[in-house]
Amino acid sequence: MVASAPLKSLRLTAFRGSAATFKLNFEKNKKLTLIYGENGTGKTTICDAFEFLAFERIGSLENRGMGKGLEKFWPTAGKPATALVVELETHTAKCSGRIVDKKVSVSPVSARPRIELLRQRQILELIQAQPAARYEAIKRFIDIEAYERSEETLRQLGKTLTTEKQQAQAAEQENLATLQGFYEAAGSPADLNAVTWAKQKLAEPTTGLDSDITAIGKLRTAFDALKGYPEKFVTRQGAVTTAKAALASADQALSTAIATATEGAGETLPVLEAGRNYLHAHPQSTECPLCASDENIAGLAAEIDARLNALSALRTANADKNAQQTALNNAETALVQTQADYQKAVTTFTTAQSSHQWNATVQLPAAPPPADSAALPAWLTANEATAGTWAEVEAGWRDESKFLTQLEAAAERYDTNAARVQELTDLIPKIEDALAQCVDERQKFTDSIITEIAQEVGKLYEKVHPGEGLDTIALELDPKKRASIELKADFSGHDAPPQAYFSQSHLDTLGLCVFLALAARDRADDTVLILDDVLGSVDEPHVERVIGMIYEISAKFQHTIVTTHYRPWREKYRWGWLKPGQACQFVELTGWAIDDGIRIISSLPEVDRLRTLLTESPIDPQAICSKAGVILEAVLDYLTLKYECAVPRRHGAAYTLGDLLPAISTKLRDALKVEIRDGITDAAAASTSTVPLKPIFDELTRIAQARNAFGAHFKAISFELLDTDAVGFAKHVLMLVDALTHPEDGWPSNDKSGSYWRNSADSRRLHPLKKPS
Repeated sequence: MVASAPLKSLRLTAFRGSAATFKLNFEKNKKLTLIYGENGTGKTTICDAFEFLAFERIGSLENRGMGKGLEKFWPTAGKPATALVVELETHTAKCSGRIVDKKVSVSPVSARPRIELLRQRQILELIQAQPAARYEAIKRFIDIEAYERSEETLRQLGKTLTTEKQQAQAAEQENLATLQGFYEAAGSPADLNAVTWAKQKLAEPTTGLDSDITAIGKLRTAFDALKGYPEKFVTRQGAVTTAKAALASADQALSTAIATATEGAGETLPVLEAGRNYLHAHPQSTECPLCASDENIAGLAAEIDARLNALSALRTANADKNAQQTALNNAETALVQTQADYQKAVTTFTTAQSSHQWNATVQLPAAPPPADSAALPAWLTANEATAGTWAEVEAGWRDESKFLTQLEAAAERYDTNAARVQELTDLIPKIEDALAQCVDERQKFTDSIITEIAQEVGKLYEKVHPGEGLDTIALELDPKKRASIELKADFSGHDAPPQAYFSQSHLDTLGLCVFLALAARDRADDTVLILDDVLGSVDEPHVERVIGMIYEISAKFQHTIVTTHYRPWREKYRWGWLKPGQACQFVELTGWAIDDGIRIISSLPEVDRLRTLLTESPIDPQAICSKAGVILEAVLDYLTLKYECAVPRRHGAAYTLGDLLPAISTKLRDALKVEIRDGITDAAAASTSTVPLKPIFDELTRIAQARNAFGAHFKAISFELLDTDAVGFAKHVLMLVDALTHPEDGWPSNDKSGSYWRNSADSRRLHPLKKPS
């Protein structure tokens, strides 16, 4: 947003009514700009430009039945959107807006103006709106976000906790039903309810149950392991017996093969097999592996293979014997291992039985398993029935453990939900109380802000309608609704909505007062206040007071722009009759043209124009005299009204100098004087000078009489006076104006002193207060 730097200029190109490039320069040190022009001169276009930069829209085109896509009407008719440019410059920054790809582009965004804009058609919206819509219009001026956030959090928390309480209550009843089922299954012990019984049951010692289950599981496993050993021993012993018989048979076959072979074949066969194996592994060998000679190495491998083939039966019998020997060794090893495993199994069973403190109901073997495996079958047969009871005992223990686990879980869930129900029962009222306090604080805070706004509206309204008894404006927050504001006023001693009894003019001014009161609350010193033709239905007696009220409140804003087609405002500026104490820039727009667009004409007040005419060379006596005559008529009109001087009553015609100059009678001229008090702040201090007005009036009368101009308007005088008389006439008019008015403090129009008229800063005191009798 643009900081509170003074506005410098606004430039419009191809924007709305600005067919050509239009530039409005803002005068330095003047925070109020009054833009006057007849309808159709471009006043609203200037307001639209600020809204375009601030909000990227043009509100003056909305709600006119043109549907959507209003942006196509933003450029001047016949101009492309790319030609549209709006530039606002302050003394510290510059902001420009264009249309790019059918969207508004403002650069830089940080420099866009902050505005409050009111148009004539919007002025009644706040007054006539429904209470909820009225609250929305005011909401942004009431910083209650933290209140509303806390309030909504508490409200949602209350709803959540209430739902949670209902769920906890339902869960509590469900848990109670589960406990009741366990209780009834246990036989419904007398004088106990399900909850008490469950707590007593769970309080009983249960620490040994899990160890019992573990111990009996180990015992059963160890016994089952022993049951497999008799069969294992039979199998292992049979394997050994079979292996011994096979080895004896193979040994007999080998003896027979040796007997039928050549002498020494039995001893030769291993040597030949070893030689073959060596030569197969070393086919490139150059000497005999046995005798180390090289003369017989050639053909040695083939010779060995031939002799082995002749001894194949012997070789087969030898291999079979070796295999049977290996089988016997393996069978005997397996038998020995089985014996070792059995001893471990005996130890495991003995340990499982002896390492636990068994319940008296558990049956156990009278003696440990025998060390001699041969006695094992008899021991197993003797203890089979005893071991058969262990599975049933373990199942019972497991059922008991499961039951206790389920009972404990149900009891814990019941306790948890019952405790949560109680906790929520205690907590929810506190949340509700906190919410009520938060709502109450929010309402108090909101009411205080709204009351302040209403009081400010009443003050502003009283400035426009003093003494009418309509200043008691109330904006009341409906206690039954979170966001609803009722608008009331005191009408003949009764509270009533102003819409019911106020006139259109009163409603217009009320809407304006509400808007100004609201706008002044929100960073006014950083805000450009824009009032677009808001004096439409205000009647003549109230317009001047509305103007004064706007002048007064505009001092709070960064800058204030007022557009109007109300001609009396223009005239009051021309004659310096606007409320003093506020520097004002007056801009007058002339007729709009399709080629030129918005046009500005000279906006100098009449007195300043006369001073300018007197400095020109060569002088224009006719223009000087004409302008001086206009100003003199205005001064005389002011004085004759102040002193209730008699002037001819004439239907429909303005008073002439011939009517007004004689109305300032001789006695009044003799008494008229002005104390000049520039820069004096002490009301009791002496004035710097006193200017009698009689000499000035006498000279003005002489000049007018010398040219026989009585009865003529200033236009006729301007043709009859000589150059020197015209200049003298103008200078005396300026002397009269300078004596009566101060350029900043204005005309002496306050009669509160009781003895003279004074202006706003007491820099001019006009005597006497009343016309001499």
